[in-house]
Amino acid sequence: MERKKLLSELEDGVVGEMKRLQYVAAYIALFKRTSKQFAQFVKGKGFENTFSEELGAEFLKEKYDYPPKIRLGRLPAKIHSGIRCIRLLGEYRMYGAFVRIRDINPDYDWSVKDNHVIKAYIKSIQSSDTSAATKKIRIHHIKLFYDFMGFRHIESVNDVTPEVISGYILSMQGGSPVYTMHRLRTLKFYLRFVFESSYCDKNLTTLIPRIKTPNHKNVPALWSKDEIVKLLSSIDKGSPSGKRDYAVLSLVVQLGIRASDIANLKLDNLKWERKQIEFQQYKTDKKAIYPILNEIGWAIIDYLRYGRPKSTSPYLFLSCNAPYTNLQSSAFGCILHRQMNRCGIRKKEGTVSGMHSLRHALARNLLEQNVPLQVLSEIMGHTSIVSSSPYLRVDIDGLRDCALSLGGIKL
Repeated sequence: MERKKLLSELEDGVVGEMKRLQYVAAYIALFKRTSKQFAQFVKGKGFENTFSEELGAEFLKEKYDYPPKIRLGRLPAKIHSGIRCIRLLGEYRMYGAFVRIRDINPDYDWSVKDNHVIKAYIKSIQSSDTSAATKKIRIHHIKLFYDFMGFRHIESVNDVTPEVISGYILSMQGGSPVYTMHRLRTLKFYLRFVFESSYCDKNLTTLIPRIKTPNHKNVPALWSKDEIVKLLSSIDKGSPSGKRDYAVLSLVVQLGIRASDIANLKLDNLKWERKQIEFQQYKTDKKAIYPILNEIGWAIIDYLRYGRPKSTSPYLFLSCNAPYTNLQSSAFGCILHRQMNRCGIRKKEGTVSGMHSLRHALARNLLEQNVPLQVLSEIMGHTSIVSSSPYLRVDIDGLRDCALSLGGIKL
């Protein structure tokens, strides 16, 4: 019978595997620090150089209070580091290797009792004409509700009470009103499906309050041309990450491409012979074609030649540290705010200053150049001209020019 490996042997094995996979030194150092804390915890429990899943669970509970009774938001980084440490030690003990955690379980096995209900709901929305992105968001919102049910030890919607719904709504307190509205609207659709499909004998939709929010409540931050020049000029184009970040921000600033589409760009989307970028939009599922402007083209070439890691990945923009994976759209917001801090750009509190605000800046610039709204809608990748109407809000000067003077009119 094979001898169980000691905790110190597991630690050395994980570190060796991380080095083999070319993990960044800071990530390895973080694992070592957390692993040392776990070793001290084990010793304090009366064990010496021992690892078990039970000890790992105790460590997470006592040190980080994980899992919490109610999850109110994103887990802090220190809790993530503790979870990763225990996971890596456990996987290495069992398999002699470890894998990266991916997104939501593709089988959607969130609830043993309601697994068939969840799958039936997902099948029903797949036949709708909404975009793939919207479907994914709705599934994620339902997953959040089942996470909350799990913390309350509830396994099925048949066991949901008004108190549970009330607690779930309270758990979203402090969040964006628009985001809260979408989550509750999705939950209401799901509960209606469950009731009408006879999976539940209670009509729980009456427990969901109606939240009204003004149309386009999230006002984008205004970017002046000088600020955009300052932002792009502050990027260190001498480093691999700087070359990548400059190309990413240029695609948003000059072409208005959505962050989700930039994250999904692949090398074969670049049609160099036609000087075009051609891809299927993630949000609308519509084909989009953009010109490769000279400055953008040279920025991408500079990144491909001297900044992009050597990788067989088909994606254009990759992380700078191993394992080299495609950047997620959520990372672009961090890139933008890091550059804003570096060059001292501050936006008014309460305004949206993420990547999407740069799209607004391009739209406003186009409006100032008297580009028709229909053309603007096509440039911004909207399926309807109505989606472009919010950009009129930020063009105050343009609206003043269009205002009808009352001078000389007899009332």
